[in-house]
Amino acid sequence: MIKPDRHSDPKISVINISAYILKELNKFYGISYDELLKKTIETLGEKAKENFPYALNFLFLLGKLKYIEQSDSFKYNATK
Repeated sequence: MIKPDRHSDPKISVINISAYILKELNKFYGISYDELLKKTIETLGEKAKENFPYALNFLFLLGKLKYIEQSDSFKYNATK
């Protein structure tokens, strides 16, 4: 749901959630999936939970996100 319609809330859009995730990843070296989801819901609201996986996919496809399987966490990928 990257393309908005007139019923879309810009606060819970994929782009806004992605921006929030990048901001959080700049604060921490690595952050777990559950902790990142919890912080996103606390800040942007419960409705952000629906678009959270899409925002992660969006950042991963752009090369901005690195997933660490051993710790089930994410890290900002500064190389791209």
